[in-house]
Amino acid sequence: MLGLMANMFRIPDLRKKIFFTLAMVAVYRIGAHIPVPFIDSDAMRRYWASYGGAGGVLNMVDMFSGRAFRQMTVFALGIMPYISASIILQLLTVVWPWLEKIAKEGEAGRKKINQFTRYGTVLLAAFQAAGVSLFLIKERLIQIPNHPLFFTFIAVMAITAGTCFIMWLGERISDKGIGNGISLIIGVGIIAGYPYSAGVAAQTVAAGSMRPIVVPVILVLFVVISVAIIYMQLGSRKIPIQHAKRVVGRRVMSGSTTHLPLKINTAGVIPIIFSSAIMSFPALILGGLMGQGEGFLPWLGRLFSMGSPINPYDLYDMQSGGVFLLLKSMNMYLVVYCLLTIFFCYFYTAVTFNPVDIGDNLKKSGSFIPGRRPGKATSEYIDFVLTRITLVGSVFLVFIAVLPQIISISYNVPWAFTDIVGGTGLIIVVGVLLDTMKQIESQLMMRHYEGFRWRRARATR
Repeated sequence: MLGLMANMFRIPDLRKKIFFTLAMVAVYRIGAHIPVPFIDSDAMRRYWASYGGAGGVLNMVDMFSGRAFRQMTVFALGIMPYISASIILQLLTVVWPWLEKIAKEGEAGRKKINQFTRYGTVLLAAFQAAGVSLFLIKERLIQIPNHPLFFTFIAVMAITAGTCFIMWLGERISDKGIGNGISLIIGVGIIAGYPYSAGVAAQTVAAGSMRPIVVPVILVLFVVISVAIIYMQLGSRKIPIQHAKRVVGRRVMSGSTTHLPLKINTAGVIPIIFSSAIMSFPALILGGLMGQGEGFLPWLGRLFSMGSPINPYDLYDMQSGGVFLLLKSMNMYLVVYCLLTIFFCYFYTAVTFNPVDIGDNLKKSGSFIPGRRPGKATSEYIDFVLTRITLVGSVFLVFIAVLPQIISISYNVPWAFTDIVGGTGLIIVVGVLLDTMKQIESQLMMRHYEGFRWRRARATR
């Protein structure tokens, strides 16, 4: 394996790209420690120590920013505004004919869409930075509480500039480095939070709040879930495609057989992001803004919160432990969260993959699926297969998404530690590493070097 890794540095162009990528990542991590002006760091630490709770919109933003949000640095929002702008533009491209026409213009259209995405990123970053500054003023986490307008202006400028700089870093990595720059920055930010998770686990064990045996169990789950995600990310349903004979000039091209790969999880991690964002609003609006007292609205807010006491375990006043503790997490939040994730899996797949277009393109090229008539019958068959495999992918995605919540709520394990065994972060990290390794391997194979996979001749010795 060391020899295979050494091959990466034997090619001058690849070595230059790797070093450039590492340099950009180092710049990103340095910027993640530059605080926003006039932030009270001690107050921020006390707030996060009291906040604690599992999941929520704040923990999600903090995870994507590489723990920069809890320190309130200039990279506090991370690359989240860019992700949101990209998703919005992608959805608008499907429903807005004008954008759809631009997207089909090839390279020129792609550049226009990217430019629109940059503008949207700046607007979203400024809007979210204004909300963050108001939150900081309300919680008294700043050093100049008597100058709210001045602090809001400074905070919006600093955080928006930080987000734009991260976006620029990601684009430079994509152009001159290795891998997808934006995805790589997200993955590095999530991995940067792992030492913090280990520290939380060590402190909890030292305080006696968690048994030491939990640590190796979580680490084993981390390895098992990572392997399962790799298989699901690479898994696909291959539909055989038969190409008819064609006449090109004076040559007759014989028919051939290929396949149409349909990914098991076409939507990726986007359904989890959408579901988490939507489910954070009831607890925030009904519980946070309406107060924690008595009444219907506060009760409704607690009902839709992640740690809701309204569950079968507490409802029937159970005192059993072991497997029965799993009932603690079976509340309204978890049920609605699972249903929303499955819904968005199908919704996003339907938006990004159109079986009718695939059927029409196969018919125009003279290709067909054996046993299926070209055109409508082919589209219906592709839609039928896609519906079934999307169900498998969505159920697996739901399991990965809720596993940290179940372990944290049911067995009272800190959320920061259980989050490494699943959820949005692990899926993104595995996907980013797989994509980066594929690009490095393709560079090695082009120059006749061995990649990360053993060659057949060596494997059969």
